Amino acid sequence: FMKPEELEFRQRSKESYQRGAFFWIDLANQRLGDFNRQLLALAVVLLPLTASISLSSIKLKDFEKTLLVLSWIALGVSIITGIIQILIDTIYFKDLSRDSSKREKIWSNFSRKVTDLEKETKAIGEVKESGSHDPLKIQASSLFIGLILIMVVAGFILFAG
Repeated sequence: FMKPEELEFRQRSKESYQRGAFFWIDLANQRLGDFNRQLLALAVVLLPLTASISLSSIKLKDFEKTLLVLSWIALGVSIITGIIQILIDTIYFKDLSRDSSKREKIWSNFSRKVTDLEKETKAIGEVKESGSHDPLKIQASSLFIGLILIMVVAGFILFAG
């Protein structure tokens, strides 16, 4: 027979881990939605920029063409590393969800002693603080470089006339 305070403690622990699992999977899904909106916004910005330079009657010098191509490469690297970062984050959030689910399952067993449950929970180990942020750093840097190169080309075009 279980004491009422022990039963309440078990129930609170179980609910806490269950909420954690739902929170992390929801966050992973939100990240994927944000990803889709970011790609759309980026495409909306890059398409007119590319079209306006390609369709304009402006004659670009070779070094301006080179800078423009380098900016597109930098923007491409930014997009690719952004995708990689979102995948890393999504995997991390799913891992957190699985971790919370494991802990919730442990605390769902009402036939075991609290000390055993605590020992098994500790055996799982601590939760990682975060996934890797290296792709995010590369994404931000390459986006910045790409935008600077585009502004340099725009400056040459504006001041050439």
